[in-house]
Amino acid sequence: MLRMPGGLLGQAFGAVFLESLKLLFILLVPFVAFAIIIHWFEYLTQRRLAERFGWKSVLWTGWLGTPIHELSHAFMCRVFHHRIDEIALFEPDRESGRLGYVKHSFRTGNRFQKMGTLFIGVAPLLGGSIVLAVLLWIFFPDAANSAIETSQADHSGGAVARMFAIVSSLVGNILTLSNVGTIRFWTFIYLVLCVGSHMAPSSSDYQGASQGVFLFGGIALVVAFLLALFGIDSGKMVDLMVSTMGPLFAIFGLTIVLCGITTAIVWLITSFIPPRFRFAD
Repeated sequence: MLRMPGGLLGQAFGAVFLESLKLLFILLVPFVAFAIIIHWFEYLTQRRLAERFGWKSVLWTGWLGTPIHELSHAFMCRVFHHRIDEIALFEPDRESGRLGYVKHSFRTGNRFQKMGTLFIGVAPLLGGSIVLAVLLWIFFPDAANSAIETSQADHSGGAVARMFAIVSSLVGNILTLSNVGTIRFWTFIYLVLCVGSHMAPSSSDYQGASQGVFLFGGIALVVAFLLALFGIDSGKMVDLMVSTMGPLFAIFGLTIVLCGITTAIVWLITSFIPPRFRFAD
C-alpha cells in the first residue's frame, strides 16, 4: 500500500483548505454584497425624504413596505419552526422609530431552529425582491420577458457580463420617454419605492440573525471543503452558482436596478426642495 509522505500530505491538505476558503468566499460574497447595496439605497432614500418632509415621510412608503418586511420574517419563522409570540404588520412608533415587528422564540438546543435565526433576520431581502419581481411582471411584462431572454443568452464575459446585460435590458425597456409620461410608470416607481425602502434588515434583525451566523458559517465551510476535496475549483463554482441560482441572482440584480432607479429619482425630484429637518442616523 502506497503512503503519501507527511510533508506532501500537509501541502495537499493546505491546498484543499485554501481552495475551500476561496469557495466559501465565492458562496457568500454575492449575498453580502446584495445586502450592503440594498441597505445603502434604503439609507439614502429614507434620509433624503426625512430631511425634506420629516419623520412622517416614512409612513408614505411604510404602509406597504413594512407589512411585506414583517411577513417575510413571519414566513421564515414558519419554515424554521419558530413560535411567533407577537406580530404587528404596521404599528408606527415615532419614539423608537419602529414601524412593525415580529417577536418569535425557539428552542436554543435545536440547531436547525438556531440556524434559522440567520434566515429569519435577512428574510425581508428575499421577500422584498420577490415582490419587486412580481410588480415588474404586472406593470412591465415585456421588460421582464426581455430580461429573462437576456439572462438565458450566451455571454462570453461570464456572470458579470450576463448581469450587466440584464441591467441594460431593464433600464432600456423601463426608462423610456413613452413610459415616463404615463401614470403606470409613476405608480410602478412609487410601489417600488414603498417596497425597496423598507426591505433591508434593521439593526435588531441583524442582531437576531447573528445567533445563527457561526453555525451556518461552519456548515458552509464544511460544504466548501468537500467541494474543494472533490476537485471543484473557483471557476467551476462560479459557473455552478450561475447555472443553479441564476433565477435568484436575476431577482437580486433586478432589485438592485429598481432600487437604484427609485433612489436616483427621489434625489432628483427632491433636489429642488431645501432640507428642513434633521435625519436621525
